[in-house]
Amino acid sequence: MVMKKRRGTLLIFLSFLILIALVVVHSPYTRLTGFAIVEQKLEFDQGETLVSVVSGNFIDRITRDNVLFFHDHVQIPMIYEVEKINEDFYIYALLTEKQAGNYSVVISGVRYMKGSQMTDEDIVKNFTITRDTADFSVNPGFVSIAEDFSLEVQNLQEEKITVTLDYPEEFITPENSFELSSGQIKEINFQTDTQQQVLKNINLSSENTSYSVPVFLDLAESEDNESGESNLSFKFEPQTINVSMPTNSSSRRIVYVLNTGDMVENISLSVSPGIEEYVTVSPLEINSISKDSAEKIEISIDSGDEEKNISGWITATTESETAGIFSTTLSVVLEFVADFVPDPEAPEEEIIVTTCAQLGGVICKEGKVCTGETKSVKDGVCCLAPPVCEEPKKTATGKIIGWSIIVFVLLFLFWFFKKYKRVRPKVDLLKIARARGRK
Repeated sequence: MVMKKRRGTLLIFLSFLILIALVVVHSPYTRLTGFAIVEQKLEFDQGETLVSVVSGNFIDRITRDNVLFFHDHVQIPMIYEVEKINEDFYIYALLTEKQAGNYSVVISGVRYMKGSQMTDEDIVKNFTITRDTADFSVNPGFVSIAEDFSLEVQNLQEEKITVTLDYPEEFITPENSFELSSGQIKEINFQTDTQQQVLKNINLSSENTSYSVPVFLDLAESEDNESGESNLSFKFEPQTINVSMPTNSSSRRIVYVLNTGDMVENISLSVSPGIEEYVTVSPLEINSISKDSAEKIEISIDSGDEEKNISGWITATTESETAGIFSTTLSVVLEFVADFVPDPEAPEEEIIVTTCAQLGGVICKEGKVCTGETKSVKDGVCCLAPPVCEEPKKTATGKIIGWSIIVFVLLFLFWFFKKYKRVRPKVDLLKIARARGRK
């Protein structure tokens, strides 16, 4: 009798294990692989920046097309970027305006080795967004570059916060700590002070939030440039746009393609399939952009009559015989709301979303003029390539006018005194004396 009970208990336990195994095998977004490791936090506050590091023996390169985000098994739009640094793949995503709940990042359609076998099983990492709000966000979540760079920090709280910096000696910035008012955005500029290829972390922290931003300094591009090889390096500024607008309406945004390498030619622009029905770009072809210059890109958005929340990207691509194919992307997040009320202070037709700091320029102070190229940006007129502001030079025309006025004044005074002398009556002192003697 006891043996039968034990057998029955064992059968129930085995059935339970089989049921769990079947659920795991057939669920498309809960399957995890042990041969591709995803390192990231499991819990984030609202507005925080997510950073994942994916390690494994990959046959295919992980691109933006392979990375998907889900909220309770429903795919959602997300502002994110993907980059290969050394042998690992880095993913960062901005969790701005994402409500509390269960989420997952899914890497799909990528082949990698699972022991001695090749597989393309989905790689899934679950995470949770809490009901708390992070003190601040940081963008980007990682940096891979061969030159100076910057980080953008925004205060997400309703009160002022203090952010402190801890960074390695390879990077130089005048900032050690700074205060941010509610909603304020600050750009922290870093200079590099090393000739080595390094992967270091920059730590940013406040009272309740902290980040460790990986920075990969790759000097291979700089070395190639010194050896005479072509150095292709350009990017969108800004690298993300987030547009909320009413249904059945149109809007325009202005961004720039900034060239930070050698002169680049024959750049083509394209819109991803998810948003091409609503987004058009002008121009679609750029003949050339010289070094340290920028090209204006107009983005037209037509929302249609349905409420939607979608995302995609705009890609700029070029190809050269020496440097091969180079491309960069602009993340686009669109929200169409029937009863959306636009900001009354925002311009109706066109919004420039690029700042002068993003283009690496300066805004000349009052009384000074730019001696280089200028661009209209969000915060004024930006002086570029190189950004030099000088006192305006006095022209020859101004000197001529000035001297003409002086000569005119002298001639007038000469005429006036001459005329006054002519009409003034002559004084006879003898007559005056005789008259006084008679009296």
